[in-house]
Amino acid sequence: MVRFVIAMPLPLLLILSLAFPVSAQLADSPWPMFRQNNQHTGRSAYEGPSSPMPLWSYATGDWVDGSPAIGGTGEVYIGSQDNRLYALDSNGAFYWSYDAGGYIYSSPAIGNSGRVHFGSYSSNLYALDSAGTLAWSYKTGNPISYSSPAITDVGRVYVGSQDKTLYAIRSNGAFIWSYCTAGHLNSSPAVASGGRVYIGSLDDNLYAISPTGVLVWSYGIGDNVHSSPSIGTDGRVHVGSYGHMLYTFMPGGSLDWSYRCAGPIMNASPAIGSDGSVYVGSRDNSLYALEPGGELVWSYNMGDGRDSSPAIGSAGTVYATSYDNALFAFTPFGGLLWSYHAGTDITSSPAIGADGRIYTGWSDNILYCIGQVPTQTPEPPVTPTETPEPTATPPIDLTADKVEYGTTGTISVTADVWPLTVPCYPFVRILMADGSTLYYQSGVGFTASPVPYLGFEAGTILTAEPIRDYLALSANFSGIATGTYYLEGGAVDMTRTVSANNLVYWGTVDREELTVR
Repeated sequence: MVRFVIAMPLPLLLILSLAFPVSAQLADSPWPMFRQNNQHTGRSAYEGPSSPMPLWSYATGDWVDGSPAIGGTGEVYIGSQDNRLYALDSNGAFYWSYDAGGYIYSSPAIGNSGRVHFGSYSSNLYALDSAGTLAWSYKTGNPISYSSPAITDVGRVYVGSQDKTLYAIRSNGAFIWSYCTAGHLNSSPAVASGGRVYIGSLDDNLYAISPTGVLVWSYGIGDNVHSSPSIGTDGRVHVGSYGHMLYTFMPGGSLDWSYRCAGPIMNASPAIGSDGSVYVGSRDNSLYALEPGGELVWSYNMGDGRDSSPAIGSAGTVYATSYDNALFAFTPFGGLLWSYHAGTDITSSPAIGADGRIYTGWSDNILYCIGQVPTQTPEPPVTPTETPEPTATPPIDLTADKVEYGTTGTISVTADVWPLTVPCYPFVRILMADGSTLYYQSGVGFTASPVPYLGFEAGTILTAEPIRDYLALSANFSGIATGTYYLEGGAVDMTRTVSANNLVYWGTVDREELTVR
C-alpha cells in the first residue's frame, strides 16, 4: 500500500472554488445518474412494485448494457451499443436520440439544467442539452467504456477513460485536471461529501484523489478493479475486485474489513442500505448481503452470473438483475418477493422512478419499464336497459383453428363479439402462464401508440358509436416458444373507462388454455 497526503492552502482552495461554475450540479430527480447519487449508494427515496408487470418497452438498435437515468419529469435516458443515446418520455414514447459515434456502455448523468452527460467508445465525453443538441464534448485519449460520469455541486464532471486517466472537466467542457493511473479505468468515479474522488483501476489499485487532482492515497488490492466504489454515510469506501474480494476502507485509506465471494466481482458495484448493510453481486451467480461489519447475513443464487449492481427501495427492498434473464426483488432479510423474466441476458443495473417503476435494459436491445400489477376491483352487475339481441356473457366468444400447435405453425383466432348495450371495444391477446402479456391484437377502437394497457403496448381508446351488431375479430400469432399460455378475449366498457391505464371490462373475459409444442 502506498499513501500520500497533500494539504492545500485555504486561500488557493477558495480561489479555485470561485473559478469553477456550479451549473453542472446533479439534477434533483429520482435517479439522475449511475447508482443514483455521487456516493453510488444505489439507494432510492422511492419503493418499487410489490408485484411486477411490464408497463412498456422500447427497442433500440443493439444491446442495452448501460443503466438508465431518470429526469425530474419522469423522462428516461439510456445508451445502446447502436452508438445512440435515447431520450424517452415517461410513457416510453421516443423523444430524441443522439449518435455518439461509438458504443455507449457508460450510464448518463443529468445536471440540474437538464443537460445529459455520458461517455462513448468514440473516446468522447458528451454533454447534451435537454432537447438532445450537443452542448460540448471532450476528447480523451482512448474509449470511455463502463466509466459513468459524476457531476458535483462545485461545477465539475468526473469520468474515467481507457487511456488510464481520470478527468475533471468544467461544466462548459473545459479541462480542469487529470490524474493518470497505470491501468484502464472501467470504474465509475464516486465523490465523497468533501469532494474527494474514489476510482478503481485495472492496475489493481483503488485511488483516492483530492478535489484538486492530487493523490491522497492508493491501496493495492491485488487484482483488477472493474467495480465502482460506493461511499457510506460514515465515509467508508466499499469496492469489489476481480479477485473475488469485497473490500471496505476507512476514509484515511486503511482496510476496515474484506469478504471473499465464491467468484469474481466484475462490473457489479456495492449498494449500501440505510442501516449500512452492503449488497453486491458476483459472477458466482450470487447476490450477497453483508452487515456493516462485513459478516455475511444472506446470499441468494440467482441462476447465472451478475455484472450489474443492485438498487435499494425506500422500504429496504433490494432489486437486482442477472444473466438468467430476470429481475429479482428481495426483502432486506433475503426472502424472494418476486422475479420477472423477459428478454435475454441482463447487465444493466436497475433504476427506480418516483412512481415506483423500475427501468433496466436487456441484451435483446430493449429497455423495459416494470411497474405495479393493478388491483382488480369486482365488476358490478350490468342490467341491460335495451337488448336488440340476446347479450352473451362474456361478450366475446373465442374460437381457434388450433389450440395446440408447433412453434413453426400459426394460430388463427376468431373472436365473435355479441351485440352490446353500451359502447365497448373488443380485444384478443395471448398471455404467459404468469399472467404477463406476450402478444396483443388491438381490434376496434384502439390506435397504435405506446400507452400502457395492462402491462403492454395497446393504444389510445377512442370515442365511437356503441357496438350493437355482430362483429368478428381475427388475429394471427406465430413463432411463440414452446410452453403453456392463455388465450383471452374481452371487451372494454367505454362508459366507465376514462383512460387506457385503468380499464373497466364489460362482463367477463373469456379465457382458454393454449399449448405450444
